[in-house]
Amino acid sequence: MTASALRHPSEPMSRAALAGVLTAVTAVLTALMLALTQSAAYAGGPYRWAHDGNIGQRLTVCAQTLEVRSSYGGSAFGRLTYGQTFTMHQNYAEFGSEYVRGFAWGDVNAEGFVQNGWFC
Repeated sequence: MTASALRHPSEPMSRAALAGVLTAVTAVLTALMLALTQSAAYAGGPYRWAHDGNIGQRLTVCAQTLEVRSSYGGSAFGRLTYGQTFTMHQNYAEFGSEYVRGFAWGDVNAEGFVQNGWFC
C-alpha cells in the first residue's frame, strides 16, 4: 500500500470504503448463517429414503421417534427411536407418502409399517 492509501484511525471513512466493509461483513455473516443452517439441517434431516434395493437390509432410524403401524397409514402400535433398526421387506406408495413394511427391532420387535424417509 502507498502512504496515500493509508488513513489515520481518527479520520472518517469514505462512503466507498464503508460500503466495501459492509459488503465484506455481509458476505461473512451470510457464509456463517449458511454453514450453521446446513449443519442444523443435517442434524435434523434430510434423511435417506429406503428404496427397492434396500429390501432385506437392516436400516438405522435417524428420527427421534418413528411410529410403527399395523398397516400403511394405519394406527400406531409402537415406536422406534433414534439408532434402533428396521429390516425392510416391501415398499408402499399410498396416501401421498411412502411407507415401508418390515420388521421393527429395538423396543418393538414386531412386523409393521413405518413412514419412509427417516433412515440414516
